[in-house]
Amino acid sequence: MSQKLPSKPQMLTLDITDRCQMQCQTCSKWQVSADVRHKELSTEQWKEVLRELRQWLGNGFWICFSGGEPFLRPDIFELTDYATSLGFKVSSMSNGFSIEQMVDNIIDSKFESLNISLNSIIDKNIHDTSRGREGSAQKIFDVIWQIMHNKKGRNDNLSINLATIMFPDNLDEIIPLVEYATKNHLKHIMFQLIEDFNSFHAYAEKDGLDTDNYKIPQEYKKTIQSMAEKAIPIIDHLVEMKRAGHSIANSYEQLEAYKIFFNNPEDIVTAIKCDVGSTNFAVDPYGDVRLCFNMKPIGSILEKSPEELWNSVEASQCRHKVHTCKMCCRLINCNFKANFTNFNKSFLVRLKNKIIKLLTKKL
Repeated sequence: MSQKLPSKPQMLTLDITDRCQMQCQTCSKWQVSADVRHKELSTEQWKEVLRELRQWLGNGFWICFSGGEPFLRPDIFELTDYATSLGFKVSSMSNGFSIEQMVDNIIDSKFESLNISLNSIIDKNIHDTSRGREGSAQKIFDVIWQIMHNKKGRNDNLSINLATIMFPDNLDEIIPLVEYATKNHLKHIMFQLIEDFNSFHAYAEKDGLDTDNYKIPQEYKKTIQSMAEKAIPIIDHLVEMKRAGHSIANSYEQLEAYKIFFNNPEDIVTAIKCDVGSTNFAVDPYGDVRLCFNMKPIGSILEKSPEELWNSVEASQCRHKVHTCKMCCRLINCNFKANFTNFNKSFLVRLKNKIIKLLTKKL
């Protein structure tokens, strides 16, 4: 029995640029050609997009400015101010590499939440290598200190959060990162598993990926499974830390799903439904609307209203592809629901035995 389509999305993202000055190992956005900048929507075009979205969604809706690196857009603060003037609540994401000169602007802006990527704390070289930029970890520590120190009494409502990817080289960094976030009074830390390199590509590649014929790359599968013995006890520790009051944003259900994934990445496709086509609405840097960032656009917001696009035949076709997709990105934070409703119930019966079997191998 098919579920009724929500009249509006639950998550709204404006990916205002493909450009990024980092060279992350798990992303190809930074390889986008430099000539895409002139193809990005102008400030006035983005404002028109915001007006149309406000007319459709109403007041108080959360919107995330993302990318690429959104702070490479010189109009980022103008767009933020305009979005909040329309009644949106605004968050953003940053690699933290070049925002040091923007600290005052960030503090005095209308952002309510800023997520900064950080993959290590003890061995800063781990973060620098994963991001392809020497010295980037230290820049992040410096900018976080500046924001947290200077926002006191000026913008106490601005929450600063960490976003951390778990991969083989940084497993020993996970618990110290939680402790760092707590000690420095950050709002929370959010963990995400390393993704298949193909998942994060520039939106300039308009057709997206061939999700119909996707198979988990064997090398990627081996990488994930090689992490299991060490990673699963760390996740159990994260659950304990969350219960003890540490601000870990991942839900308990998502952390349990990570265990499934480490045990066998292919199981996650059977275990968890992906509803991104019915929950997410994203506008890419060129005005194309995507319900799934890995699939081709459903149309241009410059040509049709957001509501028309949401209810279009193209959107329906995309949702069908989502339901039959075998990619693992259903675990990504923007896709995963914070409860067990998107778990396949029959799979949960087998989950406990799978985890117990894996853990008893170490005894």
